[in-house]
Amino acid sequence: MVGLVVSSVLVSGLMLLYYTQGLVQQFNFVILLATLTTLVPYAYTAAAQLVMLFADRERFQVRSFALHAAIALLAFAYAVWAIVGAGTDVIAKGFVLLMAGIPVYVFLKWRAAMHAAGQQPVPAAITKPTVAA
Repeated sequence: MVGLVVSSVLVSGLMLLYYTQGLVQQFNFVILLATLTTLVPYAYTAAAQLVMLFADRERFQVRSFALHAAIALLAFAYAVWAIVGAGTDVIAKGFVLLMAGIPVYVFLKWRAAMHAAGQQPVPAAITKPTVAA
């Protein structure tokens, strides 16, 4: 829930940067930004596939290994090509948006660790409702 609120605030702030432009330019910016934020995990996934292939070669036959490696390389190359195609302005603002999410991630991980350690009560929304007799 916290992440959703923070991301809404960040996107609204980015939209305020484009308040002088028309709705078409704002729409294009939002679409490019959404595409960029989708392509970053896509590139990481393709790279992770390559790492897994090379780390555990004996699980794959030579033909299967070559096919999977080629697909992962093509996927990574496509992601990089599409990210570059978004333009420097979108990449710069997208990078800032992704970096702004790191403190939210750290806070949520810290809060989950506190709940697991029993140092903080679990919020009411997570606890089971009690039934009155």
